[in-house]
Order: sequence, then structure tokens, then C-alpha cells
Amino acid sequence: MSDQSGEKNYFFEDFQLDASRKLLLRLPAGEPVSLTRKAFEILLLLIENSGKLVTKDQLMAEVWSNTNVEEANLTQTISVLRKILGENPNQHRFIVTETGKGYRFVAQIHKSSKDRVIKQAALIEEIFDKNSGETAANPRSNDRKAFLPAFAAILTILLLTGIYFFWNGSKTNIFQPSSAKEIKAIAVLPFKNIDSGEDHKLLGVGMANAVITKLSQIKSIVVRQTSTVVRYAETTPEAAKVGREINVDAVLDGNIQRADGRIRVSVRLFRVNDGALLWAEDFDEPEKDIFALQDSISEKVANSLLLELKPEERDKLKRRYTENIEAYQLYNKGRFFWNNRSSEDLRKSIAFYEQAIASDENYALAYAGLAETFVLLHTYSPYQEKDAFPKARQAAEKALGLDENLAEAHTALAMYKEQSEFDWEGAESEFKRAIFANTNYATAHQWYGEFLAFTGRTEESIAEIEKAFELDPLSLSTNTARAFPYLAARRYDQAIEKLKPALELDQDFPLALYYLGRCYDGKKLYKKSIPEYKKAIAESGRSTYFISALIYALSKDGQKAEAAKAFAEISEIAKKQHVSRYVMARSFAALSENEKALDELEKGFEERDSLMIVMNIEQIFDELRGERRFQEILKKMRL
Repeated sequence: MSDQSGEKNYFFEDFQLDASRKLLLRLPAGEPVSLTRKAFEILLLLIENSGKLVTKDQLMAEVWSNTNVEEANLTQTISVLRKILGENPNQHRFIVTETGKGYRFVAQIHKSSKDRVIKQAALIEEIFDKNSGETAANPRSNDRKAFLPAFAAILTILLLTGIYFFWNGSKTNIFQPSSAKEIKAIAVLPFKNIDSGEDHKLLGVGMANAVITKLSQIKSIVVRQTSTVVRYAETTPEAAKVGREINVDAVLDGNIQRADGRIRVSVRLFRVNDGALLWAEDFDEPEKDIFALQDSISEKVANSLLLELKPEERDKLKRRYTENIEAYQLYNKGRFFWNNRSSEDLRKSIAFYEQAIASDENYALAYAGLAETFVLLHTYSPYQEKDAFPKARQAAEKALGLDENLAEAHTALAMYKEQSEFDWEGAESEFKRAIFANTNYATAHQWYGEFLAFTGRTEESIAEIEKAFELDPLSLSTNTARAFPYLAARRYDQAIEKLKPALELDQDFPLALYYLGRCYDGKKLYKKSIPEYKKAIAESGRSTYFISALIYALSKDGQKAEAAKAFAEISEIAKKQHVSRYVMARSFAALSENEKALDELEKGFEERDSLMIVMNIEQIFDELRGERRFQEILKKMRL
């Protein structure tokens, strides 16, 4: 039943079933019809056996192979199919049930859309011929006697010509309604891999990340970041539904398979407001051509959205940071674990980036990823690593030596200047260069927003972090960061409201729990902050930074013995590994040992402890704020 082009397409009534793309389309607009995978497989099997009885056993064996399900699943799926196709309960135009046996597809199948229109044109001619034959009995129609056959012929030619251009075009189907130009935000979902296993999952996420990275270079469109869409890697949601959830105008999704040294990809671009298919195409390329495949997908998405690209944007779409497939795959693994934001996963990320660099020593993106991961360790690691920031600077500078316009590298270098050198002007300059290089890079906006909060520029901070949230609305990190400007400005109730979405995404996310505890401390609700700190400590692997906050809350709540016990834990950890001077200062201040706290802060400044940047907004130091030594440290830091 397949058509003459070699593609598996079946046409019946107002539908087209595209077997190769696993799509059911409603004609003539080509709008996709939402079907579950099982429903699609049943419909395809029935159509491939059109007119023949397909038994229940055959359907169960082929659609639910290796799965123990009841026959009721089949009955329910058939019922859903009938509703989707528009069948009335007593009028089976498509599927007929043979009681106790199985099902038969009875609608007429056309080999191609051309066959379908030829039949329609013939019907039109037949109607006009009939009307022409009646003109002798109807004198009033004699003046149309010569016109009607000519009109029928013209109509037939127009219909066939339209079908010719539709059917004999390339494999690409592009629907470009006038509203395509109105699409301002797009999401690229992780490609669904037909195979199973962690590596296969990473292939789909990696392909999506590559397309996201390329499309992010286009300033006229907003692209949701990988950390927002990665949660859809193991689900098969309807594209339009996802689009509404993350507030975009269009969604790109696809299937991917790697087999026998080849990459097979099927991609579709949907408009969210009405589910219209804007573009679809299949690719089957040698695995070595995966980079060309990514270029092609990105460029065709831009074309389908009618985007007017600047020459430099077209160049960026085609920019490749490596031609080494092994390095590329290792980088994808590094980026995947980087998005998870836990100490363990960050260390995995570092290992994969380092392996990617070993495979390609000129891989700029891998150096930039390595730099960004090192600057995160002080936040997500249970303890601070003194050599993390020097390593971050080294990797960032190497990346910029390979590509001076790499946003990720400028972002990492900004963090180094901010947290290791206390170079506020230099850090701000790097953040701005990162955002100029890629305005769609959410991490640059988020970290710049946090920087602005440290320096007291609250409203600017809020604007930048909200921009990051717009780009990456389901990221735990971004959702948590939305609370930070309000926390820094001591607007605790607003901070608590901003934290709610983050904790809905993950009620155990340590940084969100810590921020919530800080808010309760600010409201002097220490009995509420203590359990939040305890949970954050447990979930973070006993972070000394969070333990020092617990000491403060316990002390304020009058639980002196418990506070001392928490301080003893930090002291024991300090015997085995480095503990931040800033953490020690917070702990001493919480116990009202102010001179020791000031001693530690002075040492922290001399050692360029990265956590020192928080001291100007730190509520634990309120009792020290009027001290001369405290003010001198702030002056040295230019805070």
C-alpha cells in the first residue's frame, strides 16, 4: 500500500498516515493528530492489512509483544481510535468489529495523494458531464453548455498541478502559515531514542543540546535551555502540551537511532497554539556525518520559522567545535551531569570534560564546560576546594584562546574574577561579554543577576534572573536563584514565595532548603529554619556551609548544646579536609565569639576565600557590622 515515492504513506478520507515518521495527519492542512504509540501501531497494522481480518491474537502479539496485558487494553485502544477518526458508535466507516475474532479496516486506501485527487477530479468531471447532458431539456442552461466541460478540465488541471508540486518535492514537508514569523520562543525536546540504555538516552539529549546551542546563537528567537527540557527525556508527552507548560510558541521533537554505523533521525516542528506541523523531515546519514546533520536540522528550523538571519548568525549555526565524535559524546555526558547540580554529578561532569579534552585538545566547549563546573563546586560540594577557581580560570582562558566569543567561557571567567579576585568591574565586564555573545544563555543571566545582588543592585538583579527564568523555566538552579535578590535585600516574604516553585520541582534540593532556612531566620522563626537546615545538610552530604547556618539558628533558639555539637562536627571535618575561613567565621559569629570570627574573616580575605563575597549581605554578621575590623575588610573588598 505504500506510495510511489518509496515513503510509507497511506491516504484515507481526510487523513494521511505517515508510517516512517509515525504521524497521523488531518488533511488538508497537515495538522498532526495526537495518538499514543500503541494506538498508532494498531492503526498501521490494520491499514497495512486493509480489507482483511486482523485477529485479536495477531494484534496482541505484534503490538504488545513481550508484555503481559489483558485483552481489555486492545478493546480500549480500538475505542479511542474510533473516536479520534470521528466514527459514530453505530457507523463504522473505518474499523469494523467481527465479534470474537478481530477487526477489519474498511475505508478506501489510496496509494498516494495524487491517486486520491485523480479520483476526485474524475468525480467532478462526471458531475459536469451529467449536468451538460441535461442542458437540452433546460434552455436556460444552454449558454453554459460550452463553459461547464472547460471549467471541469481547468479545475482538474489545477488540482493535479497542485498535487504534482506537493508530491514531487523533496523529502521535506514545510507548512509556512503567515503566523510562522510570530513565533518568538522555541523548545527543542530530547530526541527519543528507539534503543534503550543510558548511552542511548544521552545520545538523544546530546542531539537536542547541540541544536539548542546552535539555535541559541540567533538573537531574534528565545530558545529554552537543556536543563529545562531534559526532564522530558524519559517521557513521550504531546509537543503542544509541553509547549504550553514551558511557555513557548513552537516545539521541535524527534526520534533518533544509531545502528550499523548510521544515524537515523526523524524531526518535527509543531506550532503550539493549534498543533500545526510547520516542518518535518527524515535523515539517514553515516554516523561520521552527525555534525553536518546537526547543522542541517538547525538551519532548516530557522528557515521554517522564516527567520531573517544575519551573516554572523548563519556562520554560528555552521560553527563546529570538534570533528571528533568520541570527544563530542564525552562532552554530551559532561553537560548532562553538569545540569544535575549535585556534588557527585559535578565530579562526573569534570571527568567527562577532561576525557573529551584528551580526545580533542582544541575542543573549546569542553574547556568552557570544565571551567563552569569548577566554579560551581564551592556551592554544591560539601567542602570547598582551594584549587577549584585557579583550575576554572585556566580552563576558561584556554577556551577563549580557541574562541574569544564563547559565552560559557566568559561566564566562567566572570565568576573567577568575582569570587577569587573580588574584581567587580572585571567580573561585570565578562558577564556582559557573555550575554552579548549569546543572549539566550540562561546561566550567564542567572550568575550575573546573583552578582548584582551581592553588590546591592536589587532591581537589576531581579531583571537578570527573571530573564534566566524565561529562558530556563524548569531548571532547579534558576528557580532557586529567583529568590536570591529578595533574600539579599531582606524581603523575606517575597523570597519565600519565589522558592515555592523550586521546592515543587524538588522538595529535597539543598540550596532551596538553605535559602528557605535563611528566610525563616530573617523572620526570627528559628524553629522553622532548623529543620530546613538539617534537611539541606543531609541532602548535600554534610555541607559545612549549611552546618554553620544551623549553628546560628540553634544558638538563636537557645539550643546552645546542640549548637556546640554542630560546631564540633565542623571542627572534626576541618581535621581531615579544608574548611572555608568564611564558614569558620560564620560559626564563631553564631556562637557570639566575635573576635575569632573577625580573625577568620581577615584570613579569608588574604586567602581569597570565594565565599567572602556574601559577607555584606550576611545576617549572621549583623552584630559585627559596626566593628572597625569588619568595616575595614569590607573596604578592602570594595563592598
